[in-house]
Parts: sequence; structure tokens; C-alpha cells
Amino acid sequence: MKKIILLAGLPGVGKSTISKKISQEIGAKILDLDDFKRTDVDPTLVKSQIDPPNVRWSYYKKALQHAFCLFRTSNVSAVIMDEVFHLEQLRIKIEVLCAKKNIQVFWVEVKCPYEEVEKRLKAKTREGHILSTDEALKMNLLFQKIFETFPTDIKNHIIVNNNEDNIEIENVLKIIGK
Repeated sequence: MKKIILLAGLPGVGKSTISKKISQEIGAKILDLDDFKRTDVDPTLVKSQIDPPNVRWSYYKKALQHAFCLFRTSNVSAVIMDEVFHLEQLRIKIEVLCAKKNIQVFWVEVKCPYEEVEKRLKAKTREGHILSTDEALKMNLLFQKIFETFPTDIKNHIIVNNNEDNIEIENVLKIIGK
């Protein structure tokens, strides 16, 4: 069965790093939602405020359509996307769209204390990311205020506490069936 693994969490918590580790383990294709965001959202808006749900849904949907195309036209069996995914209503829409295509959805919620995020971001460059270090820290604080918690009773959800230098992904691999 085809799988979409969605890494959710605040900016700078390590979603992209964990995405790469999961991809290496299972051979999944990583789709960078920043590529879709760049075409749909004014760059000055991305760096200064949180885009509205309808704008966010437009690039989520484009990324999902791209993933569905990969499933149809190549031998890709798993796709990984990382994004804040802060709104429950949009997470539900993603699940419904994937269910219609008979694609399994797995949520990996990445958490990390702000102090650790700040330390890591200031220690290295953010190559390939849409936000600079300072912008990511600012957006982390903005999203903290509005991030909607995941329901506690869903089976396709796991929390990864990324506050250690060497994060283990065995639990993630268990939930996605590797």
C-alpha cells in the first residue's frame, strides 16, 4: 500500500533532518513543501506572518497531487512531506483526500524545546529552507500560539521528542510498518 508520511511541528524543530533519516531507512521520496509554497505565497508574507488556511490548503493540495502522480507514474511507494501542519481542519482534509486514493497517512509530530531550537539554528545555516534562522525563530514563536494539538486517540500518529543530538527513529518505523 502507498504511504504518505507527514512530519508536523513548529519551524526549526528538526522535521527536515528527521525526514532525511526516515527516507534513508525506507527509500521514500521527500517532497519539499517550500517548493509549492514559493509559487503560492508572497515571499514577504512567508517571512512575516502565517498565511491563511485557504492559501495553505492550496499548496498542500498541489503537493499531494504531485505525490499522487509519483505513485501512479513511478515505483515510489512512500512519500515524506514536512510542514508545520498546525491546523486540525487541514490535517483532516489531507486524510480525506488520501483515503479517497487508498493511501495510508502517518503523522509524525516533532517537538523540541524552543531553547534547543534556538541553539541548533544559530549553530548552522539553513540551506534549502525558505526561512533564515531569525525568521524561523520568529515563526516558531508565532506558531506556538496557534498550533492545534493532535487528538490523543489516533493510531497513525506518533510524537518524536527531538531534544537529543542523536534522535532514534525506530518508533517511527514501527508505526509506518517498516
